[in-house]
Amino acid sequence: MSNQTDGNLCHVVTGEARLSYVNILRPAKRRNATDKENYKVTVLVPKGDAATMGRINAAIEAAIQRGASEKWGGRPPQVALPVYDGDGVRPSDGNPFGAECKGHWVMTASSTYKPEVWDANRNPILNESEIYSGIYGRVSMDFFPYGGTKAG
Repeated sequence: MSNQTDGNLCHVVTGEARLSYVNILRPAKRRNATDKENYKVTVLVPKGDAATMGRINAAIEAAIQRGASEKWGGRPPQVALPVYDGDGVRPSDGNPFGAECKGHWVMTASSTYKPEVWDANRNPILNESEIYSGIYGRVSMDFFPYGGTKAG
């Protein structure tokens, strides 16, 4: 069964994943005055969920292909990937990921638009106490080619 909508190969709906650093009902605070406010969540996909990771990897590859044809003028020699090994180190500072990331693939989903959030019965979640770091859920996300790297 495909979870891609309207033929969008860059779209994925995860299996059950753990959510961390949840800022999806209210935008995350700015780090400085030049940062845009955005909604974001860190998504922790269990390493045993091969089906979800297969869909994510396919969507990432589709985004790379889209970037190669529409943005970069070919495939760059190296593309920054948005998924990290939670058993490894953070690319930003070289420190290990937190204990909650062990045994998971780690990625951050973000948007300048407020996402829609529903409960298991497809009722909108509006109360912030119902969606919090550590909760499990499914995430619908799109992958995009990122960066200004040109093909070499």
